[in-house]
Amino acid sequence: ICSYEWPPHHGDTLKDGGYTAELIREIFEPQGYEIKKMFLPWKRAQLYAKEGRRCDAITEIYFNEERLNYFWFGSPYSVHEVYLIALDSHPLKNYDSLRELKNYVIGHNRGGSLSKEFDAADYLHKRKTNGYKQGIELLLYEQIDFFVSARSVALYEASKLGGLDRIRTIGKPLQRQHVHMAFSKNNPENLIRLQHYNEGLFALHRSGKYEEIMKKHEFKINAVE
Repeated sequence: ICSYEWPPHHGDTLKDGGYTAELIREIFEPQGYEIKKMFLPWKRAQLYAKEGRRCDAITEIYFNEERLNYFWFGSPYSVHEVYLIALDSHPLKNYDSLRELKNYVIGHNRGGSLSKEFDAADYLHKRKTNGYKQGIELLLYEQIDFFVSARSVALYEASKLGGLDRIRTIGKPLQRQHVHMAFSKNNPENLIRLQHYNEGLFALHRSGKYEEIMKKHEFKINAVE
């Protein structure tokens, strides 16, 4: 599995690797799989998973139409609310349209797909960052006006950097994104793995194990809304 260190959801520094790692183990290991995982920069993780040679699947991925050309998407295992993150001191408190933001510098993670509207908004001044930590750092040092992020990730990174009390969300969520595991279409055997993933995730919900894992990692039970 190719993945991306994305605390507080997934990463080697988190308890049991985060809820993503624990869910994947509980889905596959009872079915006889041995899980091997590599953390990579997000753009490279997508490339390797798309090729299907170095890894069979990818986690932490949002659905979009382009990615459907390369991946079979499993059922979602979590949901993220994606917001514009700003400094608390920023004068803008709300907005009705992305076009109102055309005079601001907006950071976003390299290789990420954030919302259909944002991805297509070529009139915005966007700045790519090498990870969410760098994005929050740029925000705290006032080198960008906003950073686009899942709210939970932004709060985690800001807390680690000592700036939690300096940031806030602006307006309504850009999008409520379902989080998936996706399998490379370059290997037909991944159709079987996809089926086993979906069956295993359903079994976790049915048994109550899913809820147990999410509560252990202090996350809301919202994966199938």
